[in-house]
Amino acid sequence: MTFKQFAFNNVKRNTRQYLSYFLSCMFAVTVFFMYAVVVFHPDIKGTEFRDIVQLAIILSEIIIYGFSFLFVLFSTGAFIKSRKKEYGLLTTLGISKSQLNRMLMLENTIIGVASIVSGLLLGALLTKLFLMVFSQVLGINQILPFYLSLKAIGLTAVLFFIMFELNSLAVVWTLRTNSIMEVFRGSRGPKKAPKFSSFLSILGVCFVGIGYYLAYVSDVYTIFIYMIPILLFVVLGTYLLFTQFSIAFIQLLKRKKGLYFKNLNLLTVADLAYKLKDNAAILFMVTTLSAVALTASGVLFSLFHGVEAEAERFVPQDVSLISKGENNLEAFQKEVAFIENSFKKKDIAFAQKQVQSVQTKLGSGNDYWNDVHVQIYAYSDYQAISRLHGKNVPFHVNSEEAIVLFPEYARQTNRWALPSELTIAAKNKSVRLPVEPAMSNLNSTIYSSFNIVVSDQLFEQFRQTAAESEIINAYSMNIPNWTSYIPETEQILSNIDSEEVYPDSQADYYLKMKDGMAYLFFFGIFISVLFFLAAGSILYFRMYRDIDNDLHHYHSLYRIGLTDQEMRKIATRQLVFLFFIPFLVAVVHAAFAFKALQNMIAASVLVPSMIIILFFFVVHLINFFFIRNVYTAKLKKVM
Repeated sequence: MTFKQFAFNNVKRNTRQYLSYFLSCMFAVTVFFMYAVVVFHPDIKGTEFRDIVQLAIILSEIIIYGFSFLFVLFSTGAFIKSRKKEYGLLTTLGISKSQLNRMLMLENTIIGVASIVSGLLLGALLTKLFLMVFSQVLGINQILPFYLSLKAIGLTAVLFFIMFELNSLAVVWTLRTNSIMEVFRGSRGPKKAPKFSSFLSILGVCFVGIGYYLAYVSDVYTIFIYMIPILLFVVLGTYLLFTQFSIAFIQLLKRKKGLYFKNLNLLTVADLAYKLKDNAAILFMVTTLSAVALTASGVLFSLFHGVEAEAERFVPQDVSLISKGENNLEAFQKEVAFIENSFKKKDIAFAQKQVQSVQTKLGSGNDYWNDVHVQIYAYSDYQAISRLHGKNVPFHVNSEEAIVLFPEYARQTNRWALPSELTIAAKNKSVRLPVEPAMSNLNSTIYSSFNIVVSDQLFEQFRQTAAESEIINAYSMNIPNWTSYIPETEQILSNIDSEEVYPDSQADYYLKMKDGMAYLFFFGIFISVLFFLAAGSILYFRMYRDIDNDLHHYHSLYRIGLTDQEMRKIATRQLVFLFFIPFLVAVVHAAFAFKALQNMIAASVLVPSMIIILFFFVVHLINFFFIRNVYTAKLKKVM
């Protein structure tokens, strides 16, 4: 048998051990390759969004490659620790350091090349489906044709081969820094009784609680302030939960004599304390990766799912037209007639309301409210527009007050703190009135920062004395079931003379936001799945690293009289704890992230977040059954 055959047989005989690692690497290669195909696709060069899409893909490629590098580095380190005894035996049999290093390099190269080839083949098979989905997401009229880029193949193969070789060198260095006796002992070592700090346990719970509280109360204006503290508190708290609080919790279980000494609980709980202590750092890492995957996927899917609600939130009127100057009234009426006739020809039902407003300036001692352009509306006109869109006006205006309407994106904050009084000044009239804030039911325009509602009598005084250039013509249209007519609405509004009339619509906002969310969701979901698969693989590696010690433990239990069924039951319970505690903690972390998101958007995130959690739970459950079957199959050796 040649040296190359020896290395190949080592990989072949450890197929189960390498399987999860191999599949994760293959998936990373596949995703990287399919993204690269899009970057080099000739038909993408002619699209107007080429630069944006290529930038998004390049960023995704960097994230995938960087994470894959760290994942492979960790994985190879885990394999070395699980096979140290084997390497020690080879050393005592006379294998030289150079031969051992060569064998390790060769083994990792075999796995790396197999992952690259398999990933490229799988990517080639899935490329057509990938391009079909990609075309739909980007809204390309024609589906991008099947295309295999030699540049994409070469880039993927070279980058990942370099990554595997660099990690192989890191493996060799890791083994070189250990003495022969340390290598021969392998991963075995005397276990100390698990200890914990009460102070650090409580501190971990407090840190997580503070992070949860900040996420719970954050909104669109405070999230950027709270984001870093939330991450720091939750990450540090999670680490302390697994390294300290988990051991404290096990000790509390041991004090419950009725529970602890019931059936097989004594053996399950006693050994679980050691496993939690030994695997604390791994469980923390798995929880963090799972939480990132769940949160990113849930947030992106919720935003994508809630585009309609967000469009109605930020653009209250289905369609609005506005033009400045009473001398432009005839041109404005012409555009309105064109709009109405176009909708009628397409058999699209609508209701409409046309009013006038007056452009004025505000005066105030507050710099933020001084010389601010606003439009004033008569209360009856504003009420009619609101009712047109099925909304109530929760206030009434008398002749000695005014209501300042805040759009959703500019709710009253410290910056926009509203003074108690404001001066409303047109060219020929000025009044000073007490003011109150309210949420706006009008679309934003290019002619003003805010809208103000005054009494009908006061508005008429302003309109009668206003200069021609201060009169603004406004038209509002309500379209029942507007989402069914988005293409038609966009096509009609595109024919408006934008020099005379300024159009705005929910359809326009919907399309822009949907495209942006589609890009993010499309690129983000693959990365999230990669993170989640890596988390499951890490648990798989850890199980294999400790399996020799576990077999010795269960062999002792078998000798004292435990049945096969009882040992499998103990093993399954412990695996359930190690597998699903990180997932449960990650779900709770993600739930508070979803609550923070709910505070910022109008659409409900409950259903999208539940779908994402259920999807990842199914993936995790499949992974658990696979690992449990491998683990219990190993236990049969001692039964």
